[in-house]
Amino acid sequence: MQNAISVQQLTKTYDSGLTALHSVDLDIHDGEILALLGPNGAGKTTLISIICGLVRPTSGNVLVQGHDIQTDYKTTRSLIGLVPQELHVETFESVWNTVTFSRGLFGKKPNPALVESLLKDLSLWDKKDAKIMTLSGGMKRRVMIAKALSHEPKILFLDEPTAGVDVELRKDMWQLIGRLRQSGVTIILTTHYIEEAEEIADRVGVINKGRLVLIEEKNELMRKLGKKQLTLELHQALQTLPEGLSQYDLSLVDGGATLVYSYDTQAARSGIGSLLADLNRSGIAVKDLSTKQSSLEDIFVSLVEGAR
Repeated sequence: MQNAISVQQLTKTYDSGLTALHSVDLDIHDGEILALLGPNGAGKTTLISIICGLVRPTSGNVLVQGHDIQTDYKTTRSLIGLVPQELHVETFESVWNTVTFSRGLFGKKPNPALVESLLKDLSLWDKKDAKIMTLSGGMKRRVMIAKALSHEPKILFLDEPTAGVDVELRKDMWQLIGRLRQSGVTIILTTHYIEEAEEIADRVGVINKGRLVLIEEKNELMRKLGKKQLTLELHQALQTLPEGLSQYDLSLVDGGATLVYSYDTQAARSGIGSLLADLNRSGIAVKDLSTKQSSLEDIFVSLVEGAR
């Protein structure tokens, strides 16, 4: 599989002595959606800033579609669109002029039809003549997304794109991301809304204290590291568990009225069948049962806590 971005042994140490990245290796595939998760200060923004050419690395190499970010900066930057966390927009300009000018910065010919399409996709068309200073924070965020896409980049970085924005923008943006993906754009996002990563990402990378803890296909990650719980509501509450059930990871809750069985997602289905058979042999009657599987957020928390 061809790589849109290849990061090799990337390290960044600031003058203060803080090492924000420790020898990070990462390959990002063409056309995929990669979610980078990590707590505040983990190094996500530093990694993105280096790839986008905004911060110089201390050591290591980064290639963007085969081009080195330092020796071929102009080419690599033109391939990338970036929506940063902070709002940086031209206060006294109109929405239309801001997006059009951003396209021109990359040497692209004027394309009013493209700009119109972007503004309509992001529900900005009725604000096209409004000055940026008159817009709400959510609308300014939409303008930044339009700017990042104005030069038709092959790779799009979204650094906490939906932090503090309204539900409507989140919905519009994920629909737009879906269309971009279909057109072959590679998308890398960082987010605190892990349910969003769970919904749209192909792969998930977890960064903690400047180190890439894990990178894995989302579905495979949830299969490997997820846990399932079988909750059994009992007809009669138990004071203690019979010794014959000691082989199972069981716990009594709700005053003994509910039995919770935790098991690995890769465990055989027969484990549940054996448990139910053993419960029956022990004279324990089950009134109702339900299952629950770990979310990506559960896995993320466990990974970060394990790294600590």
